[in-house]
Parts: sequence; C-alpha cells; structure tokens
Amino acid sequence: MKKVANFFWSNWLDFVVVFLCFFLIELPHLPNPLVLVNVYVVALILWFVIVKPKINERPFVLHRSYFILFCLIILFGALMSKVIVRQFGSYSSPFFIPITLIALLYSKEVAVAASVYLAIVFSTTLGFNSLGFTLMLSTCLITAVASSKIEKRMQVAKSAFIVAAISVIFYLLHVKLQGAKFDYLQIAIAFVTPFISSIICIGVIPFIEYASMIYSNIDLIELGNLNNPLLKTLSLRAPGTYYHSSMVANLAEAAAQRIGANAILARTASYFHDVGKAKRPYFYTENIYQENPHDELNPKLSHLVIQDHVKSGLEMARRNRLPLLVQDVIPQHHGTRVQKYFYHKSKELGEELSENEFRYPGPKPQFKEAGIIMLADAVEAAARSLKNPSAGRVQAMVEEIISGIYNERELDESGLTLKDLEAIAEEFTKVLLNMFKSRIEYPKEEIKKVISLAQNPDNQQNKKFNKQNLDKENSG
Repeated sequence: MKKVANFFWSNWLDFVVVFLCFFLIELPHLPNPLVLVNVYVVALILWFVIVKPKINERPFVLHRSYFILFCLIILFGALMSKVIVRQFGSYSSPFFIPITLIALLYSKEVAVAASVYLAIVFSTTLGFNSLGFTLMLSTCLITAVASSKIEKRMQVAKSAFIVAAISVIFYLLHVKLQGAKFDYLQIAIAFVTPFISSIICIGVIPFIEYASMIYSNIDLIELGNLNNPLLKTLSLRAPGTYYHSSMVANLAEAAAQRIGANAILARTASYFHDVGKAKRPYFYTENIYQENPHDELNPKLSHLVIQDHVKSGLEMARRNRLPLLVQDVIPQHHGTRVQKYFYHKSKELGEELSENEFRYPGPKPQFKEAGIIMLADAVEAAARSLKNPSAGRVQAMVEEIISGIYNERELDESGLTLKDLEAIAEEFTKVLLNMFKSRIEYPKEEIKKVISLAQNPDNQQNKKFNKQNLDKENSG
C-alpha cells in the first residue's frame, strides 16, 4: 500500500496532465461518468506505457523545466486540436504545432512517443474510424520524424510540405474508398493548414526558448555566432581562452557526431564552457604572455582563483539566459577533478593539504555532451604542450588522458560507455592529427622589401628625426 501511495505522490502531476488533456479534448460535451472514468484509465495506461519511459530520461531528470514545458505543449496541443478539427475537419493536421515544437525542443524519440499518445487518445475520444485514426497517427509520426534534427528554419516548411502531401493523399483515399463528395475547400484546408502551422511554430519558438531556457538546434547554432556578446567579450579579453574553446568545440563536435550525441549542443556548449575566464583572463595559462602571477601566490589561493571562473561563468550564463544544458556544462566539464599542478606545488612547499582541498566543486558530467567536453578540454590542453606530435604520440596522449579521467570515476554519471570512449578517442586523434599537419612549403621567390621593422621602434624614430634635421641643416 505504501508503494502505491508513493507512486501516486511522485506522479501526481502526470495524473493531472492526463486528465486535463482528456478533458480538453472532450469539451464542450462530456460523456457520462462511467465512460469518462474508463477512457481516463485507458489514457493513463497509454501515458505510463508510451510517454513516461521517454520523459524519465535525461534531460528531463536534470531540470524540472523540461517536464513542465512538455506538459504545457501537450495540453496546448489537446486544446488546439479540438478547436482546429471542429472548424476545419480531421484533415487539417491538428497536431502539427505541438509535435513540431516537441521535436525541435526535445528529440525525435520524445516526439514519436507524444505523437502515438495524442493520436490514440484523440481518435479514441472522438470516435474516429480506422481511416481517421490511420490519418491522425500517420501525420503525427511523419511530423515527429520530419521535424527532428532540424538546423534551419526553412526545414520546418519542408516538414509542413510532407505532412500536407500526406493529408491530401488520405483525403483522396477517403473520397475514393467511401464514395464521399469531392470538396475543393477541404482539400485546400488539408494542404494549407500545415504551412500556416509551420509559420506559427517558427514565430513562437523564440519566446518559448527565452522563457524556458530550453533551446532548439536552430537557436543553438545562432547562439554560437561570433557576434554573441559573451563570445565577443571572451575573444577580446581572453583571446587564448577563446582559441582554446574553438579547438575544444571542434573536438567535441566530431566526437558527439561519431557516437550519436547532439553535436550542435556539444559545439555550442564548448564555446561557452570557459566564458568565466573573461573576468580575470591573466590568471590562466593560455592568456599569460609575460610573468606568471601564480609564481607569487600560495598554491591554495591560486586554486581558488582558478576555480572562480566556474562561478563567474555560471553567473554570466544565467544573466544572459543561456540554455540550461549549456549552463550545466560550465561546472560539469571540470567535474570533481583535482588541480594536480597546484596540489603538487603545495606538497613541494611542505604544506600538508589533502587532494580534496584542490578539487573542483562539481558535479560530475550528467549527460554525454558534458562528458565529451570534459575529455576534449583535457585533451586540447595537453595537445598544446606536445612536442614533435607524431601519430603515435598523439594517439598515446589521447588514450592516456581519457583513461585517466575514466579511472578517476568522473564519467560514471555521464552515460558514456567504454565503446563510446573508444570512438571518442579515435575522433580526437583524427582531429588533432589534422590540426598538426604541416602545410605545404611554397617555393621562395625573390621579393623586393618595401617595409622594414626595427627592433626598437623608438630608436628608429629618433634616427629618422635626426637624419631629417641634418638634411635640413646641410640644405640651409
């Protein structure tokens, strides 16, 4: 009994959402209580069998916002579908807007689960025949598949065209099989409605993203634009860090693509993973050109200064309303690793401090893309100090770093498997070798110099000034 009570308590919002969804579809005519209860139980079973397994996975378990937004889209879809079907008929693709939004903001798997659920509940509740149910299920599934992994807004229109064509085909089948009267208005509605819905999706999604901080791939790409204020600040104040982030982005994108993770999220999050270094850029190796300020600091203080870029980065990311998963990468790409350089420096100075005094606060990477960026960050930093980078040395270095991080148990919560790590190591090696390839040496030509740079510009300027004065005196 206690388990049942805990189940109801932990899933009370699911029960409410399913009831509201069913209630909105039935409006304004509600059935008798017995039918209402029976259909509601069926809808609940469908929800927990089809939808719940998909929304119990990442990123839903990381942020409550993902579940709340998903439920709001489902409820909006239930309400709008009833209005659209009542006004324009079942061939108007009533679920195009909610399914497209779910496919853009979540994943194809989540969109397919939502499609099957909405199609079955909607068709059962309104008593559709077999052709009507097949139409509803087909258009929902095609919308989910065609709208997933979209990277350009124009591709939403392509998705609308496919759904429109399917709706027209089903209408012609309906006329042919059931001997119905051909209606030009109905076929026009079947073709035009998906395009209007696609325009609504494109127009409303920026507001949803800004409010929820859950971004589609379309806007993740736009976020990585060099004109982004945070990236521009980073490139001006910490050019070394900016270059490092670009290299990490190349590594992370290639690895994510190889193992089937979100390559766009990996690239965009890589750009922002060290954005906090823009606050005090001169404390980080890649931005130090003269004296190292850490030479005059206590190792523990140096650790605290370096660690501060995580806190500063999170503050900057939240202030600029970056996507939730991009915000997550900022602390997770360091996990709970130890800053070994300062730890060993502390031991050399005779200080009796434990490794935990030099750990990052974490958490460990919670999803694949964050784990990939942790690995890419460490590999890129090590690659910069690699002398005479042959294929064997690069591969050995990559394998050593990935194995070290794995043995530190930093990837336990990321979802990355050993098979994934092998594929990631291969991609890292390929990208690094391409980066290290020497360019072809062009044949030298004798060129007459028109400029000459002096070693000491001030002395050169004085010599030129003295020569001009001497020439004037001689001419006088």
